[in-house]
Amino acid sequence: MKKLFITRTIPNHDELVELYKTEKNSRLKERYHAIVLMYEFKNCYKVAEIMKRSDVTIQSWVKTFNMAGLKALAPKVSPGRPSRLSLEQKEELKNDVLTHPRELGYDFSNWEGKHVSQHIKNKFGVLLKVRQCQYLLHELGFSLQRPKYAFPKANCDKQERFVQEFKKSWIISTKTI
Repeated sequence: MKKLFITRTIPNHDELVELYKTEKNSRLKERYHAIVLMYEFKNCYKVAEIMKRSDVTIQSWVKTFNMAGLKALAPKVSPGRPSRLSLEQKEELKNDVLTHPRELGYDFSNWEGKHVSQHIKNKFGVLLKVRQCQYLLHELGFSLQRPKYAFPKANCDKQERFVQEFKKSWIISTKTI
């Protein structure tokens, strides 16, 4: 079998090292690392041993790099189940969640997964579970925030006076002991 080595001259070793150091995507960073090591060791079996990957994987990355360059090394987007809501529906849902639920005719005050699930079912006819709605809200940029309970009969002046008196009595009691 013919020996495998790097045939591309662009980018050079130093540029690849810099790309490796600055890359955020871990899968792409690993591939850059393999190419850098191939420049240094010129042996895919040794690189595979260092990186704890199979030699076939390293060979395929090197062949891909030689044929198509850095762009081809980028991992493909993993396919997954398509979303049940279209982009337009998601944008509409985002606008709905930004409005108060009572303005939309609901009898609750806070958007939660359960309420969003109910709203999606009513508006779009799509059934999503509560947890999926929570993921969807997070994807749209929302986070769960509970309202802080306010005591309607509380008197702020009395509370402040109590705190001040308590501090005084606490200081006096600690000095006497």
